Order: sequence, then C-alpha cells, then structure tokens
Amino acid sequence: MDAARREKREHGTQAFPFQIYPALDGSEADDSDFIPYHWHPELEIITVDAGHVSLTIADHVYEGEHGDVFFAAGEELHEIRAAGRENQFRSFVFAADFLQFARADQAETELLAPLAEGRLRFATSLRAGEAGQREVRALLAQIVRACLGRAPGYQLAVKAALLGIVAVCAQAGLLTGKRVRPGADYKARQLKEIVGYLGAHFTEPLSLTAVAAHFGLSPQYFSSFFRENFGRTFTQHINSLRIEQAARLLRESDLPVMEIGFNVGFDNFSYFIKRFRAVYGVSPSNYRKNSLA
Repeated sequence: MDAARREKREHGTQAFPFQIYPALDGSEADDSDFIPYHWHPELEIITVDAGHVSLTIADHVYEGEHGDVFFAAGEELHEIRAAGRENQFRSFVFAADFLQFARADQAETELLAPLAEGRLRFATSLRAGEAGQREVRALLAQIVRACLGRAPGYQLAVKAALLGIVAVCAQAGLLTGKRVRPGADYKARQLKEIVGYLGAHFTEPLSLTAVAAHFGLSPQYFSSFFRENFGRTFTQHINSLRIEQAARLLRESDLPVMEIGFNVGFDNFSYFIKRFRAVYGVSPSNYRKNSLA
C-alpha cells in the first residue's frame, strides 16, 4: 500500500481527526483545482459549491453540479477536477472511528461500527433534489460555521453534525453494505500500484510499453485496462499529472516557465505550452500573472 498513492498529509490531529479543504482561513498553500488520483484511510465528503466539478471515484466518473454531494469511502481511489475559479468544491475528511461511541448501543452496533469497519458505506453520489440532499448540505454548512467560529465545544458540534449526516443517510437509504465483486480486491490493489508508480515517476521519461512491462502486462492489455478504469489514455493521465505539477510550480516558485516545463517531464516546450493552454485556457506565463493578481 505504501507504494500506491496514499496521501501523505495528516487530516486533522490525533485529538480531532477532521479537516476541511480548502482551508477556511485561506492558509492552504497547495490548494488546486485538480486533485490527482489518491487514497487515504479516512472517509471524504465532497460538495460541489459552484459551477461544475468532475470526479472519479473508484472506477466511475461523475459530473457534479452545484448542490451535489459525493462520498469517497476509506482507501477508495478518487480524483477531483474543477478547472477555473467559477467551479468550486469543498472536501470534508475524517476518520470513521472518530464517530464511534464508547458504549455499544444500537446506533453503534448497527451503523457506526460497520461504517468504521468498511462493512457499511455511503452511496457515492447524492444529487441536488434527491432525498436527504438538503439536510446533508445544511449539516455540512453547520460544520463550516462551527470551524470558522471555533467557539468552545466546536469539535463536538462538528461531531454531532457528522452523526446527523449518518442518520439522514440511513433514513434516506443512502447507507449500503460494501459492494464486493469477484476479483475486486486484486483489481483495487493493482490500480493503487499503478497510480502510485505513475505519481512517483511522472516527471521521468515514461512509455506505455515500459510501464506495462513493469507490471508484467502486455502493452495492449495495459492500454485497454488503463482507459477502462481511469477514463482516459495513459498519455492523457501523465500529461494531467505534469500540468498539475507545472501549475503548482508556477504559483509557488519563480522558476522560468521553460525550466518548469522540462522539470515536470515535457521534452518539447511547444507541446508543454499547448497542453497547458488546453487545460487552463491560458499560457503558463499568463496563468502565473493571474495567480499573482
């Protein structure tokens, strides 16, 4: 698992294992409109707060609109794309056992323990207008207000609202037994290994044939397997990782644009400019100017 793209950052603290992204105080230096494939043991609730956001959770692509809510289970691969400032999302990440009770009452044994153990999971998508959506959004808004105010006891207010979300989802039929398909565990491990390898090596010269050989697969099988599970070609995925890293360097460093293009793995500067413009709608130089405005 360590070689797969497990997110390295800590979500919250041991005493309060809960975090909101982007940070409410604006202190997150690495906020991005593209969060590449990753996984973590915590649960994640993702809200579309403005415009249009594209998400890939496990092996399914979702197109989210304002008001939609999505759930990523613990250790589930997911990716978020929201190109442009008009498209906004927020993530709430927390450890499932954060919600458990010391006393094994009915809520603990029927809902919270199975949720923490992965035997129960949230439905992946909750669209605007569906049963429970307004209540879940209202509870998430309560969490944001509590974290902004940080009044004494705000941690309990956050925990209470999260428990409220579990209750709403249970009442709306949005909690289901974990879906298990034949070979699913092996496939999930293989996907995590691929994501981890590419995440560690995308700045290097990579070919589909070489990467397929690394995983003991034929180029033809690897190509079709990749497109089927990631919704894009191998080359498109590598370019996405490189462009996202380039955008980060443009925001956070004063390296020359050409040097950034070569550093992230492009060996042709004109191609780098073309791919960057296709994603962000502007040249790298203009992107840097706009980010500093």
